[in-house]
Amino acid sequence: MVLGGVAVVLACAGVLLMVPWIRAEQAREDELDRRDRDVLAYEVPNGQDPTAVLAALASAGLPAVPSLRHGHRVVLIDEQGRRDAVVRRQARRVIAAAPLNALGDPAPPHAVVFLDEGLPN
Repeated sequence: MVLGGVAVVLACAGVLLMVPWIRAEQAREDELDRRDRDVLAYEVPNGQDPTAVLAALASAGLPAVPSLRHGHRVVLIDEQGRRDAVVRRQARRVIAAAPLNALGDPAPPHAVVFLDEGLPN
Protein backbone atom coordinates (compact mmCIF):
# COMPACT_ATOMS: atom_id res chain seq x y z
CA MET A 1 0.00 0.00 0.00
CA VAL A 2 2.81 2.40 0.91
CA LEU A 3 4.75 1.52 -2.25
CA GLY A 4 1.67 2.28 -4.35
CA GLY A 5 1.32 5.68 -2.69
CA VAL A 6 4.97 6.47 -3.26
CA ALA A 7 4.66 5.43 -6.90
CA VAL A 8 1.65 7.71 -7.37
CA VAL A 9 3.45 10.65 -5.75
CA LEU A 10 6.53 10.09 -7.93
CA ALA A 11 4.40 9.82 -11.07
CA CYS A 12 2.61 13.08 -10.25
CA ALA A 13 5.91 14.82 -9.54
CA GLY A 14 7.26 13.57 -12.86
CA VAL A 15 4.27 14.94 -14.71
CA LEU A 16 4.56 18.30 -12.94
CA LEU A 17 8.23 18.51 -13.89
CA MET A 18 7.59 17.56 -17.53
CA VAL A 19 4.78 20.07 -18.20
CA PRO A 20 7.00 23.20 -18.25
CA TRP A 21 9.58 21.43 -20.43
CA ILE A 22 6.91 20.30 -22.91
CA ARG A 23 5.42 23.79 -23.03
CA ALA A 24 8.85 25.34 -23.65
CA GLU A 25 9.55 22.88 -26.49
CA GLN A 26 6.15 23.60 -28.05
CA ALA A 27 6.70 27.36 -27.78
CA ARG A 28 10.12 26.99 -29.41
CA GLU A 29 8.64 24.92 -32.25
CA ASP A 30 5.86 27.48 -32.79
CA GLU A 31 8.37 30.34 -32.78
CA LEU A 32 10.63 28.63 -35.32
CA ASP A 33 7.66 27.74 -37.50
CA ARG A 34 6.57 31.42 -37.63
CA ARG A 35 10.05 32.76 -38.30
CA ASP A 36 11.46 32.84 -41.83
CA ARG A 37 14.87 34.28 -41.00
CA ASP A 38 17.56 32.22 -39.27
CA VAL A 39 15.69 28.97 -39.92
CA LEU A 40 16.91 26.29 -42.28
CA ALA A 41 14.12 23.95 -43.42
CA TYR A 42 14.76 20.35 -44.52
CA GLU A 43 12.01 18.09 -45.85
CA VAL A 44 12.49 14.57 -44.52
CA PRO A 45 12.21 12.04 -47.35
CA ASN A 46 9.49 9.40 -47.24
CA GLY A 47 10.62 6.32 -45.36
CA GLN A 48 12.99 8.16 -43.03
CA ASP A 49 12.01 8.85 -39.45
CA PRO A 50 12.25 12.58 -38.61
CA THR A 51 13.22 11.59 -35.06
CA ALA A 52 16.45 10.06 -36.37
CA VAL A 53 17.29 13.31 -38.18
CA LEU A 54 16.43 15.39 -35.09
CA ALA A 55 18.59 13.16 -32.87
CA ALA A 56 21.54 13.42 -35.27
CA LEU A 57 21.23 17.21 -35.41
CA ALA A 58 20.94 17.46 -31.61
CA SER A 59 24.05 15.35 -31.11
CA ALA A 60 25.91 17.75 -33.43
CA GLY A 61 24.75 20.74 -31.41
CA LEU A 62 22.25 21.99 -33.99
CA PRO A 63 18.91 22.80 -32.35
CA ALA A 64 15.99 21.66 -34.50
CA VAL A 65 12.28 20.95 -34.21
CA PRO A 66 9.83 18.92 -36.30
CA SER A 67 7.08 20.60 -38.27
CA LEU A 68 4.39 19.68 -40.75
CA ARG A 69 4.06 21.93 -43.81
CA HIS A 70 1.45 21.21 -46.45
CA GLY A 71 1.40 17.55 -45.45
CA HIS A 72 5.18 17.17 -45.65
CA ARG A 73 7.40 16.35 -42.67
CA VAL A 74 9.93 19.12 -42.23
CA VAL A 75 12.77 19.66 -39.78
CA LEU A 76 13.41 23.30 -38.89
CA ILE A 77 17.03 23.98 -37.92
CA ASP A 78 17.65 27.07 -35.80
CA GLU A 79 20.67 28.99 -37.10
CA GLN A 80 20.74 31.09 -33.90
CA GLY A 81 22.32 34.04 -35.68
CA ARG A 82 25.27 31.96 -36.93
CA ARG A 83 26.53 32.22 -40.48
CA ASP A 84 24.13 30.51 -42.87
CA ALA A 85 26.84 28.83 -44.94
CA VAL A 86 28.48 27.28 -41.88
CA VAL A 87 25.21 25.95 -40.43
CA ARG A 88 24.08 24.74 -43.85
CA ARG A 89 27.32 22.85 -44.44
CA GLN A 90 27.30 21.26 -40.96
CA ALA A 91 23.58 20.37 -41.16
CA ARG A 92 24.02 18.85 -44.63
CA ARG A 93 26.87 16.65 -43.38
CA VAL A 94 24.93 15.54 -40.28
CA ILE A 95 21.70 14.81 -42.15
CA ALA A 96 23.52 12.82 -44.84
CA ALA A 97 24.95 10.57 -42.12
CA ALA A 98 21.70 10.32 -40.11
CA PRO A 99 20.22 6.84 -39.74
CA LEU A 100 16.93 5.79 -41.29
CA ASN A 101 15.20 5.23 -37.96
CA ALA A 102 15.71 5.06 -34.19
CA LEU A 103 17.07 1.52 -34.55
CA GLY A 104 20.09 2.91 -36.39
CA ASP A 105 19.38 1.29 -39.76
CA PRO A 106 21.43 3.05 -42.43
CA ALA A 107 19.51 5.44 -44.65
CA PRO A 108 19.95 5.09 -48.40
CA PRO A 109 22.28 7.74 -49.79
CA HIS A 110 20.44 10.83 -50.96
CA ALA A 111 21.21 14.43 -51.77
CA VAL A 112 20.47 16.71 -48.83
CA VAL A 113 18.56 19.66 -50.25
CA PHE A 114 17.04 22.39 -48.11
CA LEU A 115 13.66 23.85 -49.06
CA ASP A 116 15.12 27.22 -50.10
CA GLU A 117 17.51 25.51 -52.55
CA GLY A 118 14.93 23.86 -54.82
CA LEU A 119 15.25 20.39 -56.31
CA PRO A 120 18.62 18.70 -56.97
CA ASN A 121 19.78 18.32 -60.56
